[in-house]
Amino acid sequence: MDLMAGASASVTLPNLLLLLGLSFFLGLAVEEIALQEHVQGPGGVRTFPILALAGAGFSVLEPVYLSVFSAGLLVLGAWLFVYYRFAVEHPGPTEPPSLLLSVNSLLVYLLGPITLREPHWVPISLTVSAVLFLGARERLHHLAQTVPISELLTAGKFLILTGIIFPLLPKHALIPFIPVTPYQVWEAVVVVSSLSYGSYLAQQFLSARGSFFLEAVLGGFYSSTAATILLAKRGREEEGARKEINSAIILTNSLMYLRIGLVLVFLNPLFARHFFLALLILLLSGLLVAVLLYPRGGRTVGANDEHKFSANPLELNSAFFFAFSYIVISFLTHWVNGSFGPSGLYALAGLVGVTDIVPFILSVARVGTTLPVHVIVLSVMVAASSNNVVKALYLVSFWKLREGLPAVLALLGLSAGGLLLVFFSVV
Repeated sequence: MDLMAGASASVTLPNLLLLLGLSFFLGLAVEEIALQEHVQGPGGVRTFPILALAGAGFSVLEPVYLSVFSAGLLVLGAWLFVYYRFAVEHPGPTEPPSLLLSVNSLLVYLLGPITLREPHWVPISLTVSAVLFLGARERLHHLAQTVPISELLTAGKFLILTGIIFPLLPKHALIPFIPVTPYQVWEAVVVVSSLSYGSYLAQQFLSARGSFFLEAVLGGFYSSTAATILLAKRGREEEGARKEINSAIILTNSLMYLRIGLVLVFLNPLFARHFFLALLILLLSGLLVAVLLYPRGGRTVGANDEHKFSANPLELNSAFFFAFSYIVISFLTHWVNGSFGPSGLYALAGLVGVTDIVPFILSVARVGTTLPVHVIVLSVMVAASSNNVVKALYLVSFWKLREGLPAVLALLGLSAGGLLLVFFSVV
C-alpha cells in the first residue's frame, strides 16, 4: 500500500511535462535520422509521446508489481518484432529498417515509470544518451571498422583481470619480506595501465594527424621517457622544427608531474595533498616555458607521418612486467629503508630514475606505509628529478646538444626546482 501511495504521489505536473518533453525530443531525433539516412522506423514525434504516456499510465494502474506495465511491454515488443520482420521481408523503396529505431520505441515506453519513480537526471541522461547514439551512428560504425580486433581482445582480457580476478585477490601480504599485498599490486597495475591506455588510444587515432603539441600531451600521459626519445628522434629527422620539438619535449615532461599527481590521488589521496603545491608549481612552470618557446603558427605534422609509442599498455605482458617491477621495487624499498634509513632511500630514489619511476613512487606512498611524510615527499621528488636528468641525457644522445639545448636546460631546471621546493618545505 505504501508503494502504491509513493508511486501515485510522483504523478505530478512537472513529471508529466518532463516526460512529454523528453519523448518529443527523442521522437524528433528518430524522425531526423530516418529522413537523413532513408531508413524505415516505427514511431516519431507523435507516437513517442503517446507511448511514454501509456507506459506512465500502466505503471500507475498497478504500481506494486507493474504487471499491467509488463503486459504492455510484452505487447509492444511483439508488435515491434512483427513490424521489423515484415519490413525486412517486404522492403520498400527506402533502405532496410533499422533495429536501432525500434529499440528507441521500447526506451520511450520505459521512460514513463522511470520519470515518475526516479530522480529527473535518470530519464534525462537516458534520453540524451539515446539521441547521442543516434547522431553518432555512422561514426560508431566507422569506429567499429577501424579498431583492430587485437585491441578489442586485449581490452577484453584486461576487463576479465580487473572485473573478475582483481576483486578476488587477497588483501594481506603473502610473503613476509615483500610488504605489498597482491591486491595492492594489481590495483596499481589497473590505475597506471588505464591512465596510459587512454593516451595510447588517443595517440593511435589522432597523433598522425595532429601537431607536436598533441603528440607531447599524449606522450606525457603515456610515458614521458618514451615521448622524449621519440621527439628527440623527430628532431634529428626534421631539422626545421627545432623550436616546436623543444617546446613539445618540455610540455610532455611537465605533464609527468600531473600524471604523478593523478596516480597518487587514485591510490593514496591522503599523501597526494602533500605533493599538490610542488607538483602544481612544476607543472605550471614547465607549461609556461613550453608556451613561450613554441613559435606562432606551429608546424603541423604531415598526414603520412607515422610515429607510435611503445606497445599497448594493456597487453598482459606489459601489465605483468609492471606488477613484477612494483614487487621488486617494493622489496628493495623495504630492505634499503630498514638497512640504511632515509639516506639509503634517497639514494635508491636517484637510482630508479633510469627506469619507470611510478613503481617506486607507489612503493613509498602506498596505503599503510610507516615512512614519515617528509621522507616520502622527498623520495618521490628525488626520483622525479633523477628521471628528468636521465631524460636530458637521452635527449643529448638522440639529438644534437645545440639543437635540443632549450629542452635540456628546462629538464635540468625542473629537476633542480623539484628538489628545492621539497627541501625548503620539509626543513
